[in-house]
Amino acid sequence: MGTPRSTPEDSYPNDALDGIRQTMRQLVWPGGCAWHAAQNHDSLIPFLVEETAEFIDAIDRRLGPEEVASELGDVLYQVLFHAAIAERDDEGYDFDTVTQALNEKLIARHPHVFGDRGYMSVEELNAEWERLKEDAAGERRGSRGVLDGIPRDMPTLARAAKVVERLKRARLLDPENAASIITSASTTKGAVPTGGAVAEDHADPSTEIGDELLAVVVRANAVGVDADRALRLAIARLVERHVEE
Repeated sequence: MGTPRSTPEDSYPNDALDGIRQTMRQLVWPGGCAWHAAQNHDSLIPFLVEETAEFIDAIDRRLGPEEVASELGDVLYQVLFHAAIAERDDEGYDFDTVTQALNEKLIARHPHVFGDRGYMSVEELNAEWERLKEDAAGERRGSRGVLDGIPRDMPTLARAAKVVERLKRARLLDPENAASIITSASTTKGAVPTGGAVAEDHADPSTEIGDELLAVVVRANAVGVDADRALRLAIARLVERHVEE
């Protein structure tokens, strides 16, 4: 990490995006806000998680456009914050680097829109995107594993849904048969059979419950339901009922 620069070197035109970029730079640079200047990528992780959760909550609660836009602005604030820190500390990228790379990636990943590939179905697009990712990484076609690229730190339920969807695309899992994902541990002595019989005394409840939760995720995938969102909304209904009481 390099030495922070004393002042921003460039001034931006006075439009909405460039205005907020300049504001962020002034906050982060030495001589600006002491709290902003003390932050780094690690310290900002909890705020990024929190602001993303608040934006999702605004969508789930069907809040008005002003509230949703405000929450989305808070997510953008985190992106701008990280980019400003990277620029200040000479980490090798800034907001322009991020946006340019994103624009190039979007164009490269959508040859059916910006190239001459023509119309492609959702199924064809999923396969195409995997090939394009391999090309971008310089990997041999077909070398990418089915589950490669799924973040380990995703929320557990969301990660389960991602794994299930990847396995379904690879035809390694039948989403119409939730029992197909029950692990071999479920068929050992003491585990609950698929039919839901009562477990024996020595059953491991964590294995049983884990398999049942995973089966629910597969079932949700089969009917096009976001299991993570479905659970969030169910929790909200539960809370609301108790608050009303």
